[in-house]
Amino acid sequence: MLDTAYRLARRRIAELALALSADQFAIPVPATPGWTVHDLLTHLVGGAADITNGRLDVAGSDQWTELHVRERRTRSIDELLAEWHRVGPTVETSLTNPTFTGPNLAADAICHEADLHEALGLDRVDREHWQPFLDTMMRLMHRRSQGSTAMVIHDENDRQWHCGAGEPTLLLRADGYELLRGAYSRRSRRQIAAWDWTPAPPPHIVEHFGHFGPRDDDQPIPNTVA
Repeated sequence: MLDTAYRLARRRIAELALALSADQFAIPVPATPGWTVHDLLTHLVGGAADITNGRLDVAGSDQWTELHVRERRTRSIDELLAEWHRVGPTVETSLTNPTFTGPNLAADAICHEADLHEALGLDRVDREHWQPFLDTMMRLMHRRSQGSTAMVIHDENDRQWHCGAGEPTLLLRADGYELLRGAYSRRSRRQIAAWDWTPAPPPHIVEHFGHFGPRDDDQPIPNTVA
């Protein structure tokens, strides 16, 4: 599943990139650490190249992602996509585990594809592409919240997840895409607290909702696909 998810995300992102103007490549991506659209693409390509070349000693760190951007900042979009096309299949062969249990480049691509859509003011990515990752992020949240306030989470399709231990004392009803973005630390404390909670969530629930830590800057929310 992960290899297919990565391959399809890579193709969608490449197709999107080929349709962008020079001005659009310079647009800041609010969810990322000061990157432009072009910088984000260099990270996606650089991560795939490092998997292929075995440069993994600092994988996942800020230093690692900064290298991707610095090394490819002057490359054209055609050069970036050619490199990604060359190294992408090796990444796919590394994603043989049928389930997503932690950080990997398929999850990274799904997250950054949404980052791009939000930065460019595009509609959200189709649900079929991100739904499996929402299910996994909710399972990871359940693991993180053991010993914390228990809650039940419902999305708009009435899918349900129980997080925490014991009888739930919180109910959250939220759009599935927003749940995923919040779990990816792509929504601010204020945005998460404004969801449909019963009763209002204690601060520690909002603080720890995002897998990669809390954020204070509100993020752009895309339109739903018609």
